[in-house]
Amino acid sequence: MGVWNLIAKSDSKLVVNQVNGGFQARGPWTELYLRCTQRLVGKFKEVRLECVSREKNSNADALEKMGSQHEAVLLGSIPLEIQEIPSIPEVEAMQVEEAPKKTWMTPILAYIYKGALPEDKFKARRLRYQAARYVVYDEVLYKRGSNQPLLRCVDEE
Repeated sequence: MGVWNLIAKSDSKLVVNQVNGGFQARGPWTELYLRCTQRLVGKFKEVRLECVSREKNSNADALEKMGSQHEAVLLGSIPLEIQEIPSIPEVEAMQVEEAPKKTWMTPILAYIYKGALPEDKFKARRLRYQAARYVVYDEVLYKRGSNQPLLRCVDEE
């Protein structure tokens, strides 16, 4: 359309301040929408986003309310498009399961769950003595006499 300078108005102080850089976007969806907006803003020479009070934005509010009713009869000549998918690209995420890291609790848990002891008799005796101080309740490792959990346990097969 050949537009290089744009003035956009919104009655959302939050959105205006996020786009103008005054507020930080929080949450994954908000950050995606903000990045998408910043990409679009970059296509213009100058963009000014201004905040308008809700009282002065009554025409836009009425249009939004009519559009949300999905009744074309009320809209007259205003085109209505129902957006089926988000306007921002989907974030591809994959679940990564880390191998449990060995800590000082690993031998204790192996002994409690499986009765596994080291080959060395001295180390085995020390582990039995040490493990007697701990208990697993509802898959959480606790030191006896304490109600503070040390580690949420996952039974390794």
